[in-house]
Amino acid sequence: MKIGIIGNPVAHSQSPRLFAELCPGKGTYDLIEEPDFEKAYARFLADYDAVNVTMPFKELAYYKCKPGSEAVRTIKAVNILKKEGGLVLGFNSDYLGVKAILERETVAGDRLLVVGCGGAAKAAAVAAADAGCKVAITNRSYEKCYSFVRHSVLDIDVLEMDKVRLDDYSFVIYAVPGPVAQLDGWNFGGKTVLEANYASPCLRERVAADGGKYIGGMVWLREQAVTGFQIMLLSL
Repeated sequence: MKIGIIGNPVAHSQSPRLFAELCPGKGTYDLIEEPDFEKAYARFLADYDAVNVTMPFKELAYYKCKPGSEAVRTIKAVNILKKEGGLVLGFNSDYLGVKAILERETVAGDRLLVVGCGGAAKAAAVAAADAGCKVAITNRSYEKCYSFVRHSVLDIDVLEMDKVRLDDYSFVIYAVPGPVAQLDGWNFGGKTVLEANYASPCLRERVAADGGKYIGGMVWLREQAVTGFQIMLLSL
């Protein structure tokens, strides 16, 4: 069976290594780097049984599939496309990976802040809400956050980034690919920070210097890979 990952860029992806480690002998796993989503999607349809989807295609991919869960319908982004029974099904193992981490690291009622509003951030926000956290989301585009929450049934606060009081939160999920100027004055002392970007993280040293607890993107990647590969391989 043929599996791969579509996105731009994907050369840095650790998914082929994780697939070889977690699913030995189960098939091939290719890097499909393509700046045009429609071309990437066409390659999936022509040549692959299932693919992971990474940035910047997670939200576009949602509209090419039948959602595989209620969480996917809420997030409106997928990181797995899978052919099954003549359909293309969409799943979100980002959601599953974050939920697994939060079930270890938080308790119901903990106040949690999500920074970002792309596919991974939306998955994290829904996972945090489903894990019983009191969730707020912020992004450089307030309107994008507001639209996401308004078109869902989520009980999530939407905050303008320059009005965030970090002292109000014990856990931060940072799902922006690079540094954000509005965060320059934040102090992560006493906080737990989960950063999505494993290739070029920007908060690891800062969180350590402030005295916070840092959880790197490789932890998130591995958690989502375990369940994600199970989904991709099931019944193939």
